[in-house]
Amino acid sequence: MTDTLTAPSPTMWLRGRPPYGYRLITTLDGRPARWPVPDERTAPVVRHIFREYLDGKGLQTIAEQLTADGVPSPGASGGTTASDTPAWSKSAVRTILVNPRYGGFSTAVGRPRPASGEPEPIVPPEEVARVRQMFASRKAGSRSGVSALPRHLMQGLVRCARCKRVMDGTFNNAEPYYRCRIPAEYAAANKIDHPRNVYLRERVAVHLLYRWLGSMCAPRHLMRLDVPGLAQPDRLMTVEATARRLRALNQGPREQSAALQALGLRLCYSAADRTLRVKAVLEPAGLVVRGVLDIQPSREWLYREGYSDDSFPGEQDGTAGIDRRCAGHRDRLADRRSAVR
Repeated sequence: MTDTLTAPSPTMWLRGRPPYGYRLITTLDGRPARWPVPDERTAPVVRHIFREYLDGKGLQTIAEQLTADGVPSPGASGGTTASDTPAWSKSAVRTILVNPRYGGFSTAVGRPRPASGEPEPIVPPEEVARVRQMFASRKAGSRSGVSALPRHLMQGLVRCARCKRVMDGTFNNAEPYYRCRIPAEYAAANKIDHPRNVYLRERVAVHLLYRWLGSMCAPRHLMRLDVPGLAQPDRLMTVEATARRLRALNQGPREQSAALQALGLRLCYSAADRTLRVKAVLEPAGLVVRGVLDIQPSREWLYREGYSDDSFPGEQDGTAGIDRRCAGHRDRLADRRSAVR
């Protein structure tokens, strides 16, 4: 949030669909035009979101309340609303709050000049500036903590297979997890069969992911990939760059997190069958490697890592089954030791 707000300028408004809260008019001063004006139905929703946030409400709280009230959300295509997608997400609320156009400001440049006039602000400019300052302060505060180490190695890379949203990083028993939390109203409104919480334990996922990367992104494998039209020098540069990033996975958390981002990873977790779909886009040649990981490691590994019956947050993510298998494995080991004695 370091950009500077500038005064309204007609050269700075988009072509295409306007932001949520606006609608397009097709004539202006008797001439054809595509000009945004406040929408009587959705502009009050934008004002309400800004007021709620300034009153201290969180993004998720605002989204859940809008969904519970049946307020239409932004359509999947952008500035329109869609009656078949009334549920709000945290990201939709945030997108509105960080858009300076609602206060008559713009950071875009090089846009075509409309016929005449200027778009009318929906929110008082001082409120927009205050909200943007709040976001900037929180972002700066998160960077100025005692430790700059990443809290989650795969933050922003893991999506939920049921709803396609990015899974948030969270902690349970002081251990990192990825969680997809979805209100019942959101799931019902979007016709998604989704439990309230889906969890993925980072330690399990990282263990299996690193093994997969070490095999499928190894130089010998990349050199054998059949990629039509790929020049050999480009392949060699990609192999060397990938090897450097894989070596970084043996370093500290900051280096590991950066390496996972640099490997172009896209991860999709399915709690139904406990699989993690992996796509790696390896630059500079853009080599693509795909795979599906079974997030059910061996019982021996689970026991060695100290998994216990009460170490998982619940059954929604299927982890209770792992706990039962782990407990059974410990019982069998105890029986064997007793037999030896």
